[in-house]
Amino acid sequence: MTNDTPTNESTTTDHAGTCELVAQLEQSSVELATADPTANHADLAPVGDALADARIIGLGEGTHGTREFFQLKHRILRFLVEEQGLRLFTIEANLPETMALDNYVVHGEGDALEALAGTYFWVWRTEAVLALVEWLREFNAGRPLDDRVRFYGIDAQYTTGAVEHLDKFLASADPDLQEELQADFAATNDEGNTNDQYMSDHNPEATERLLDRLGTAFEERREAFLTATSERETVMARRCLHVIEQARQRRIARETDGIQASMVVRDEAMAENLSWVLEYEATDRTVLWAHDSHICRTVNFGARVEPAPSLGSHLAERYCDDYFALGFDFLSGSFSAIGIDLTPESELSTWSLDGPPADSITRVFAATGCDLAFLDFDTASENSLLDEWLAEPRAKRKLGAVYYGPDGPSENERDGQAAHNAVRVLPEAFDGLLFVRETMPSRVLEDPEH
Repeated sequence: MTNDTPTNESTTTDHAGTCELVAQLEQSSVELATADPTANHADLAPVGDALADARIIGLGEGTHGTREFFQLKHRILRFLVEEQGLRLFTIEANLPETMALDNYVVHGEGDALEALAGTYFWVWRTEAVLALVEWLREFNAGRPLDDRVRFYGIDAQYTTGAVEHLDKFLASADPDLQEELQADFAATNDEGNTNDQYMSDHNPEATERLLDRLGTAFEERREAFLTATSERETVMARRCLHVIEQARQRRIARETDGIQASMVVRDEAMAENLSWVLEYEATDRTVLWAHDSHICRTVNFGARVEPAPSLGSHLAERYCDDYFALGFDFLSGSFSAIGIDLTPESELSTWSLDGPPADSITRVFAATGCDLAFLDFDTASENSLLDEWLAEPRAKRKLGAVYYGPDGPSENERDGQAAHNAVRVLPEAFDGLLFVRETMPSRVLEDPEH
C-alpha cells in the first residue's frame, strides 16, 4: 500500500471549524525536537511534568515494528531514569526469559543480543531495543546495586524459560526432586513453540503434575530451598512456576472458550505480574513497554476478536491516576511486520499504510505541521472545541506484529485501513499521545542462534 499525505477532506463540518480545531491541537500539544535517544532531553520537560506523578508509565507503540517509536520510548526512559530517579523497567516479554536481560543490565553478565533473541519476539530483537539495553548497562555500571535499573518481563505465553530456570534451581536446591521431575520437565517444556491454536505447546497432563508437585514442594520445603540457594533465587523460581500456570490457563481458555478468552487471561496475567514486580522490588515507579492495545486504559481488540479487558484497564482499575497510558500515532512511512495473506508464506517484511481515515486525530496532528508532538489529554480538555471533538470516537493507527492483506479471512481483515486504524474515545483510552509524522521500519537483527 502507499503513503498519502492528508487530503483536503474536512475533519469537521466546515473549514473554519477545521482550522480552529487544528489551532487548538497545536496550542495544546508540545513539539519535540528529535527522536534520537542520545540527544539533550531539555525539550522533554513537559512530558516529564505530565508523567511526574504516575507510578506506572505505560509507553505504547502504534506498531510493533517502528524505529521512531522505540527511539522515543528509549529517550523518555532515559529522561525518567536520569531526571526523576526511575529504577524499574518492565516489558511485554516472557518473565523468565528476561532474567538474562536483567542479569546483563544489572551485572554486565552475558550477551545483550543473545538475551534479546532469547525472548522469542523478533519485535524486541532490533537495533533500537539493543541500543536501549546497552544504555541501561552503561548507566548501571559502577552504581550501588540498589541504585541500578532492573529489567523485567511481565508476559506469560511460554513455558520453556520457566522450566529451564526451575530445572537449574532444583539442581542446587533439591537434586533428588530434580531427578524425579525430569520426565515432566521435558513434557512441560514447549521449547518456545506453539500448537495449531497458537498456544504454548506443552503436554497438559505432565504440566498439571509438575504444577502440583512443585507447588507442594515450595510450600513444604521453602526453608530448605532458602538455605540451599538464596531468598531471591527461591522467590524467582516460585514465580517461574506461576508463569507456567499462567501459560497453562491461557491455553485452557483458548481451548475451552476461544481466542478472546485467551486474550483476557493473558492481559490479566501481565497485570498481575507487573503488580508482583512492583511489590517485590519495593519500588515506587516503573516504565511499562508494550503495544498500545495492551497499555490503553479501556479494551484490547484486533481484527479477529471482540474487545477484551486490556492490561492497562486492569492497571487503571487498581492504580487509578497513578497509571499513565501514553499511546503512539503516525502519519506515514514504513514499518516492519509479518505479512498475512499477501505472500504464499507469512513473511517478515516492510509495509506502509494509505492516508489515515477522515476524522482521525492523525489527520489533525498532520495539519499542525509538527514532525514530533506530545499531547496531554488533560491539557487538551482546556480547549473547548478540541475537548468536544475528542469526546467522540476518533481513529488512530493500530498495528501489532502482523500486517493483514486485502484477502484476509474476515471482513475486517479485507480492508487494510479498517484492520490497522482503531477507533476509540481517545481520552478514555489514553492519558496522552505521541505523534510521529514520518516513520522508518525497525531494523530486525539476526538471531545469533541461527
